Amino acid sequence: MKIAIALSGGIDSSVSAYLLKQQGFDLIGITFYTSYSEKDSLNFAEKVCQTLNIPWYPVDVSQEFEKLVVEPFVESYLKGKTPNPCVLCNKEIKFGKLVEVAENLGAEKFATGHYLRIGEYKGFKVLKKAKFEKKDQTYFLAMIKKEVIEKLVFPLGELDKDKVVEVAKEIFPFIRPKESQDVCFLKGKTLKEFFSKLAQPKKGPIVYKNEVVGYHEGFYTYTIGQRRGLRVRLGKPVYVIKILPEENTIILGDEEDLYSDVLFLEGLNEFVPLTKWEKVEAKIRYRFTPVRVKRVIREENRVKVVFEEKVRGVTPGQVCAFYQGDVLLGGGFIC
Repeated sequence: MKIAIALSGGIDSSVSAYLLKQQGFDLIGITFYTSYSEKDSLNFAEKVCQTLNIPWYPVDVSQEFEKLVVEPFVESYLKGKTPNPCVLCNKEIKFGKLVEVAENLGAEKFATGHYLRIGEYKGFKVLKKAKFEKKDQTYFLAMIKKEVIEKLVFPLGELDKDKVVEVAKEIFPFIRPKESQDVCFLKGKTLKEFFSKLAQPKKGPIVYKNEVVGYHEGFYTYTIGQRRGLRVRLGKPVYVIKILPEENTIILGDEEDLYSDVLFLEGLNEFVPLTKWEKVEAKIRYRFTPVRVKRVIREENRVKVVFEEKVRGVTPGQVCAFYQGDVLLGGGFIC
């Protein structure tokens, strides 16, 4: 069987390639790059392929990345939302464009270095949490197309990160381990620095209890739940609870104002049909303890999610991912 593996030049994807090679698969390496990519990563990916004696195909996706990831990221912030570009990149690039490239190269399956597993639930192919849940990355794949799942392979789903690092040191000593940036195209810039060339900062009010308590220099640099860097002094902790882009206003509130037992979604992505969901839990951010869901209700243009208890910091633009135990049922964008 021919398997294409997405190689980033990092430890996880490189060890995944090694494991697949050891299992005797006919392997090819694919590395996508953009105008934001680091040259070292490309060099490492190529060297991994040379070490494993497999063909390597670098793929320039700069235009697609700009259109499908960077531009929506910018537009989302300018609408007062806090997007997750990794989710978009997975949907549109890694498990979209790259899967097409893999198929064109004759690959039957497509592998990555993500920590998760493939399984079945009620007759449907699904994504399942990694065996070692602290490294689980299912959340970031909640919006990929369900049709892609049957083509995927995740060699690291059963492994602990320590074991992966151990293998990497032995097989690929030239790779320098490093934690990836949250947003690769920011290149270490703050949101304020990034947007300085894209949007003209416009001073606006910061409001608490219907009173103006300060001014901001760009609402798009704030996010729900933010406490630091508000540039106001009220003698107690306060938090961003609303961002009103049309009014160019930031609304502050107290800790209790961050809690809600309801949220709304757009673009619900179902790996398992909603009618078959039961005992559902949800994560509204990656680093978030799943909470029990009481109801998921389709409305005219959106989906209403009611929780059994209040959750903190529901943030428009982020993804809400749904689980039944270790099975990823689907997800949607919080609106």
